Amino acid sequence: MPDLTSIVIHCRDPYLLAPFWSVVTGLPAVGEDRVKLAERSLDPGESVLLRDPDGRQPDVWITPVEELPGPGRIHLDLVGDAEERAVVLEAGATVVRELPGWTVLADPEGNEFCLLPRTEAHANPLPAGP
Repeated sequence: MPDLTSIVIHCRDPYLLAPFWSVVTGLPAVGEDRVKLAERSLDPGESVLLRDPDGRQPDVWITPVEELPGPGRIHLDLVGDAEERAVVLEAGATVVRELPGWTVLADPEGNEFCLLPRTEAHANPLPAGP
């Protein structure tokens, strides 16, 4: 099955939600994003990355959008090969759009998620637990 690599949380205000989700998940903002949050210097539309320093949990992206999507304010990013993609489609997913480097799909209720191809960089995004 595809591996969970990151979770994306769509928001209106990353300065509000990034610290909130950092506390809730226990994941700190990466260095550059931590500075930008403190200085309130994010570029318009720039996401904030919350990352487990030990690499045991998926990344959480806090991503501002002008309009919050109907279904799916939070979506998953998965990594999978062609066989895993076929299983996801057979389970009821539909292709929303093909983009360079990944595919946006939707679950049967229309919640979007992304499927990135399994590459050497994504061969095993999360180490085995303790």
